[in-house]
Amino acid sequence: MRTETRIPVTLAAIALCASSVGGCKWSEFDDLQDETWVGATEKPGVSSSDYGVAIQRGARGGEGGTLVVLGAGQPTYSRLVYNAQGDSSLASGSLELNSQYGIGTLDAQPIMIADPTSDAVAVAINAGGSSIAVLTGTGQVDLHQVFVTPSTVEAATYMQPPPRADAEHLGEAQPVQPLIGSGDFVLGTFYANVPRTQPKCKLTQAMAVIGIRALGAVASGAVDDVLAWGTTGKLYRYPSSVFNGCDTVEPVVWVDTGFSPGHGSQILALGGGLVVLQGHHDSDDTSFLQVYDGAALTPVGGPVSLPKLRAAAILTRGATSYVIAGYPTAVVDGKPAGQVMLFKTSASGLAAQPAMTLNDAQPDSNQSFGRAVTAMPFNGADVLAVAADNEIFVYFQLKLADGTMLYDETRQGR
Repeated sequence: MRTETRIPVTLAAIALCASSVGGCKWSEFDDLQDETWVGATEKPGVSSSDYGVAIQRGARGGEGGTLVVLGAGQPTYSRLVYNAQGDSSLASGSLELNSQYGIGTLDAQPIMIADPTSDAVAVAINAGGSSIAVLTGTGQVDLHQVFVTPSTVEAATYMQPPPRADAEHLGEAQPVQPLIGSGDFVLGTFYANVPRTQPKCKLTQAMAVIGIRALGAVASGAVDDVLAWGTTGKLYRYPSSVFNGCDTVEPVVWVDTGFSPGHGSQILALGGGLVVLQGHHDSDDTSFLQVYDGAALTPVGGPVSLPKLRAAAILTRGATSYVIAGYPTAVVDGKPAGQVMLFKTSASGLAAQPAMTLNDAQPDSNQSFGRAVTAMPFNGADVLAVAADNEIFVYFQLKLADGTMLYDETRQGR
């Protein structure tokens, strides 16, 4: 918990701590433990009453870094810009989604994804009634489209689609674009020269609908096949042609994961053709974290089933990747304040135990620490970013539980 009486992080304190890393506790200067250098940004000047319900990395490259942040209550889309020294400021042009797009409320877990080939991010959210808003852009939202469907947004992924199938644009090369899951359908998201009928495809298995809960993509030649995780726990791979629309389509391959995912579950690209499934139930705290081969849909190693998981992202340092796992209602010192765990990945799958666990050293009930997580490019390397209730944390230096540094100080001039 932050109070007005907390000791600020001064340059003298930083110098003292830097000279004695082995015995220095960050909680001496702030309220997070485990010898972690962390910057905290409380809700800046945005109109949302619940800031940080979703975060995603912004622009890559150059000095400093950027986070795209969604706020709820009064829904907002804004950017936190970090300079090379790690100081944050609110970029101009924060969007109030209600007045500009007619979006009155956000889901408990709004969907925001990052383009793997550019600096763009996309937000796929219910816009009220039967419409879905897909907002996308670099820097600020500069493109959008609303789909009218009989259902609500359940999942999204960026993918490399095949050439457009509509006659006017047949054969055109297509950039990586978002694909949206809505009810039993996936919908292609064309932004330039939109076809008159929004392309959609009904995903089935043995002619039965699958109930989409998470979407992902895996390379198949020059395009991406689509991964879909359904309500019964089955994981499917469908051909890339679903992006351009169809009546119904059967999977190329499928497997039963044994876990039925709820809303807000994810399929994350790990690299090397592997993906990570992050799943949780809507009705209880049961959770599932597992590496899969994205092409064959075979499990790699065993699952991690710690309860209360709600968000995940991938952090890569050199040749090693970690799954950032957010448990926003995990109990700390008797209070449901939230924790974040990092699990190391390898060719054998996920490590059974976390490489480190982060939480507030002075926890508050309903702090929601870890309700959204991401890896933010900062000064040329990825660092860990965590959202809590009206607060964003960025870890500029991180030490693992075994005492080794995951990464040293990334801020310039510190």
